[in-house]
Amino acid sequence: MTGPGRRRLRQRLLVIFLIAMTIPYARQLVASPTVGQDFRAFFAAATVVAHHGDPYDWPSLARVEDQLYDAPQGLKPGDPAFYEFLAYPEGPWLAFALIPLTSLPWQVADAIFAALLLAMLMVASFMVFALLGWRPRRAWLGAACAALSAVGFINLFMGQVSVIVFGAFVLAWYLASRGHGWWAGLALALIWLKPNIGLPLPLVIVLLEPPQARRVIGGFIAASAVAFGGATVVLGTGFIEWPLQIPRMWQAVQGIQPDMASIESFFYPGLGGGPKLAALLLTVGAAAGYAGWALRRAADPQTRGLTLLLVWLAALPFVQSYDMILLLPLVGVLLGPRLEGWTDPLVEVTIWAFLVFPFCYFLGFRFGYFNGFTAIPVALLLLVWHRRRIARAPAQLAPAVAA
Repeated sequence: MTGPGRRRLRQRLLVIFLIAMTIPYARQLVASPTVGQDFRAFFAAATVVAHHGDPYDWPSLARVEDQLYDAPQGLKPGDPAFYEFLAYPEGPWLAFALIPLTSLPWQVADAIFAALLLAMLMVASFMVFALLGWRPRRAWLGAACAALSAVGFINLFMGQVSVIVFGAFVLAWYLASRGHGWWAGLALALIWLKPNIGLPLPLVIVLLEPPQARRVIGGFIAASAVAFGGATVVLGTGFIEWPLQIPRMWQAVQGIQPDMASIESFFYPGLGGGPKLAALLLTVGAAAGYAGWALRRAADPQTRGLTLLLVWLAALPFVQSYDMILLLPLVGVLLGPRLEGWTDPLVEVTIWAFLVFPFCYFLGFRFGYFNGFTAIPVALLLLVWHRRRIARAPAQLAPAVAA
């Protein structure tokens, strides 16, 4: 069999593998007591807001979560179905948007929310590949693979808003690439639903589409001002509690951590106190230094923008498996519109790693304190991106595909 023939065979095997993965996915959805775990925290926060409460007050949120998920069935700690308290760190706008669903049983609300996320994931993934020059048929196939990947499934299973941030990012990129920078900035206001992963996205869009920089930033600032002003009017001083949620959660979680995907997984869970903070500062400092060097060396806007996104997600603490959907554009760039990237074994290994390793957390795998298996494909992606898009001399890089 020729080289191209072997590559096509491996590509078909990947598709068959993803189709086969629908079996364990379905089993998890039917049998797992943690289905919709994150959505349930959002749903509880929306219930608190519907009763004119503060979704960032942990005791109030804990009482509502108990009333919704544990008290009706008399569940106690130690029961596999017991819902442990989960804080609400997302922006308050999500809780307000979910209020109409609070009149429904949480299971029905979760199914509706997951269906909307799936539709958004498919459309946004297709747009990514289309922006990178893929033919429509291949772009839809790539979108289906993204939805069937472990990262895609975890988003739907948990009911996460990372897909919404991803959709806002792709929509902004699409609009900016067509000269609508102001509207792109407005779309980016959705990143405030989850700012720990969304904060760099306005700058990423500016790097991807430099001619639209002013309009993108102007639209983003205007939309953010309206969103923050409205939240302040409704929540008053309670709005100030929201930015404190992520550092509070990071401090509260010690030892084994929940499904971390950034490189913190390799050592942070084994540390505590001062050494943990020192490791964080050292990691962020090293990432900032590398990002500065890589951005100066990058040969085109596409490489600069996506490099910033990759370094942010790889180095930031409290980035999880479902957040890695934001890295789909980098995978698309490495593969290329004609899938020529399959000739690089490391690219193929990285893609398979993203398909397999995130699911290890669901299976309960653990090595000592280490359970952040998605950090492995993230580290591989960082390596292959550096090798193919940064370390090569600028003259060796193929020009970026025009959107």
